Amino acid sequence: MTALGARSVGALAAALLVILSSATPSAAGTRPATYFVDCQRGSDAASGTRASAPWASVARAGAQAYRPGDRIAFRAGTRCDGMFAPKGSGTPRKPITVGSYGSGAKPAIDANGALAAVLLDNVEGWEIEHLALSNFGPPPGAHEIRFGVYARLTDYGIGRHYVVRDVDVHDVNGCQCQNPGDPDPSGGILFKAAGTERPTGFDDVLVDGNTVTRTGRTAIGTSSDWQRRPEYPSGTGSAYVPITGLRITGNTLRTIHGDGIGVYNGLDALVEDNVLDGYAIGGTKYTTGMFAYNSNGTRIRYNTVSDGKGGQTLPSQAFMVESASLGTVYEHNLSRRSDGGLLIVCNDPDATSDRTVFRYNVSLDDNSLGRYPNGDRTGVFTMMCGDPGSLSVYGNVVRTSVAEVMVNNVGDFGASFVGNLFSGRPGGSRIDDPKSTYRRNVFLSITGHPGTGAFPAPPVDAGAHRDRFTAR
Repeated sequence: MTALGARSVGALAAALLVILSSATPSAAGTRPATYFVDCQRGSDAASGTRASAPWASVARAGAQAYRPGDRIAFRAGTRCDGMFAPKGSGTPRKPITVGSYGSGAKPAIDANGALAAVLLDNVEGWEIEHLALSNFGPPPGAHEIRFGVYARLTDYGIGRHYVVRDVDVHDVNGCQCQNPGDPDPSGGILFKAAGTERPTGFDDVLVDGNTVTRTGRTAIGTSSDWQRRPEYPSGTGSAYVPITGLRITGNTLRTIHGDGIGVYNGLDALVEDNVLDGYAIGGTKYTTGMFAYNSNGTRIRYNTVSDGKGGQTLPSQAFMVESASLGTVYEHNLSRRSDGGLLIVCNDPDATSDRTVFRYNVSLDDNSLGRYPNGDRTGVFTMMCGDPGSLSVYGNVVRTSVAEVMVNNVGDFGASFVGNLFSGRPGGSRIDDPKSTYRRNVFLSITGHPGTGAFPAPPVDAGAHRDRFTAR
């Protein structure tokens, strides 16, 4: 090799070393980082990247642009004031996580009447865990929404991967806003698909193992401006975008001012193993424990719903067959002491619902309190509004010592009641349902006349009888 050639090779090798050495710090800079927040002892002038040099506010933590795999840790036993609204997105494989460090109680964020304690605005790939969130402020305006956790996408497209797990949300006093009459409901944990230009929705959403206490109006829910489809022609938006991969599981909800769990625009959503203890507490609108709206394939199962307190003027039911929903299944749920009963069926006249199944549920001392403005009263089962399509009610145990009305059907449709046990109050609970079919049911202390035949006027207190009316 000539000297010139050797010099050329040496120069090339040196250049490669420079390139490699300069690339190493850049590669290290893309590695996930952990950021620490201590609102008691930190400093916003600190680096935030060490537990010994934490930031001091949610404002500073929200100003950082986070990358996939990053982690934000709030110090346990401390409290921050304000709204945490972070920037940047993760991915399903490398989500950005928010949690705690140190020992003690869950770190608290109190939004003091802001929009939310945690706001995920046009970002995706986030997991929120192990926090205590509140948002109690001055009395809200008529349309002033407030949340514990609020994930909002506006003209974003599809946002993927959101987890809210082991978070305590409490004392959120937003407006008594309710879908679909209002653009958004206030509440504890809500996912909203908004906008008018780019069809927008969520995919892969898990809300698991949280507690929600003293919130208004909705404890956990989804909402969308992208509602319109043939089954719901009056819905908002120019297209229908379903929320997919939605799982609401293992949550405990107590003293909720309005609805417990509401799924809007869901596709194959799962609502499972949740406990709702006290809803419609001081609310100003009609209320339901758990329901799906403009959704397909929702499964609501293994939940407990207790103590809906709507009273005479604002009936509160444990479950609802709502508008524009197809293939909803309610199964293996327990309902107790809801003022307005176990189930209400109310599909908007211009909407299409179909293939609803209500099976293997237990109702204990649900009542039939309440009347609607047109004078219609509730039963343990209430059927009203437009035709919900096929509705099968089978294998349920319904026992009440308080309800005057077991079934009240004021709609122009019927349901199929098969293999249920109905046990009424002493003196009899009435079935007033001229349109449904009843087969192989067991009745105790029931009066009235189901649609398949006249029922004896005196209450039946001594033993059960099967299909005494269907045999006629």
